[in-house]
Amino acid sequence: MTQIQTTTVLGRWRPIAHRLMISGAMLMGFAQSALAQETTEITVWFGRENFIPADAFESFHAANPDIQVTTDVVRLEQAVADTLRAAQSNRAPDIVQVPADGLAPLVAQGAVRDVSSLLEAWRAENPAALDDISSVGLEMASLDGTPYGVTLYAGPFWYTYRKDWLNEVSLDEPQTWDDVLEFARAAKAEGYTGFALIGSRAHDPVWFLSAFMSMGGQFENGVPQLDSEAGHYLLGFYQTLVREELTSPDVLAWDSSAMRTAFIGGEAAQALLGDNIYPTLNESLEWDAQWAGARPPARPGAEEAARTMTLGWPFLVTTDAAEDAAILKVMQYLAHPENVGEVSARYQPGTVLSVFESEDYNGVKPWASSFAEAFSDLAPLPTHPRQTQIYQILLDAMQEALNTPDGDPAAIAAKHQAAIRDLVGG
Repeated sequence: MTQIQTTTVLGRWRPIAHRLMISGAMLMGFAQSALAQETTEITVWFGRENFIPADAFESFHAANPDIQVTTDVVRLEQAVADTLRAAQSNRAPDIVQVPADGLAPLVAQGAVRDVSSLLEAWRAENPAALDDISSVGLEMASLDGTPYGVTLYAGPFWYTYRKDWLNEVSLDEPQTWDDVLEFARAAKAEGYTGFALIGSRAHDPVWFLSAFMSMGGQFENGVPQLDSEAGHYLLGFYQTLVREELTSPDVLAWDSSAMRTAFIGGEAAQALLGDNIYPTLNESLEWDAQWAGARPPARPGAEEAARTMTLGWPFLVTTDAAEDAAILKVMQYLAHPENVGEVSARYQPGTVLSVFESEDYNGVKPWASSFAEAFSDLAPLPTHPRQTQIYQILLDAMQEALNTPDGDPAAIAAKHQAAIRDLVGG
């Protein structure tokens, strides 16, 4: 007979305070039982700590004692590169959260896998829960029709404006970008900055592309067609802001912080702001009295082509991840309305539509119901394997327009479209 101090926790042996007298045969039986209950370990890389549900998988572990989830935070800015490096050394997580426009490079390198069978199992098990995720939630995590995960959080840039100032100059809510310029001119006449604009190279040109898509801008195989009516109008809009002094004279140095500060601080009349900024904004200004928001306006005459672009941060399944059954349970936990609602209330808005109907959510974000319809048909920002280089060319085009407000926008567009074409071929 042997004296052993052990117990089984999640299928592993751990010390205990009391002693059990067991035989060799009993020991073998316990060992076999432990193997049968072997824990599946899942590693999830979140792009921001704020995306981790407050529950931190506590309820998940209680309901799934055979699955152990380990989380880490790998910032969105480095998530794609770190995932590719980790995959090369067989250290990739099972699930990774990345910016949606980073999907193409991961697919191109074979770092993520098709989750069609996982989604089929989800639909068979709980179709209502899967249907509760907006179309963009699935579309943004797919490439060429193949799904690689699920996007549970998406961040569009809303056209945001000073409603009180608009009323003072007797103008209606802008429906087109020409209307935006009209309000900007009126605001300038009152001593304000007409439109707060990011003109620096501090960020990817996602605000620029949000305006481009609302103006009817199109992409071909993930490549923005800047040399188009929409592209010409966009560059001309930026030039007008500078030429007529409707934006800051320091626009070439303005990053997102400067833009937000100008609006929140009462200097600027209009801006494109993310939903995640709205709670901070509402601490300084009163929603629907002093400020309001809407979809970005359309290009005059191209209203039917307008789309509301959104960024997104999909959870993707890596190539060597654990079996679908365990991965599915983790995805379902992350997508549960209670978890998505909690994260959405304090951080980025979610793609789970039932959250927008929640009384608690609308209590925290009183503007939520006003944007519910817009959230149901957001358009994801297209992605391309050479996205980083394309972005640099777009920043070149944007800054050339800001630097040469009297230049020909069509010539600027053609020049930089040619550079993109040389980069990607075709």
